[in-house]
Amino acid sequence: MDQLMSGWLGYLSLLWVILAVLWLALLGYRAMLSSREEDTLFLTKGEITAAADQHELVGKLERLSKPIWVFGVLAGVLLLTILGIWLWRGMNGVPLR
Repeated sequence: MDQLMSGWLGYLSLLWVILAVLWLALLGYRAMLSSREEDTLFLTKGEITAAADQHELVGKLERLSKPIWVFGVLAGVLLLTILGIWLWRGMNGVPLR
């Protein structure tokens, strides 16, 4: 386990932690926004401001989908890369330093 925290593999692990934290923060922000989203129909002129707020909220949710997807994929690929290198080096007896 110490091998994952030292050398360049340690830097990759740190990068993965940063990507994973950013991804989880974006997921939390999206969850907070979606909890404020309402499924209502606005019919009167007095409800126009509420409808505009809901449209703005839906727009924010749509803009968040691509960064969430990108950070999730990057974190997953980096994790698999780190684990693959760690296992390959462990099985071949190659020192990490």
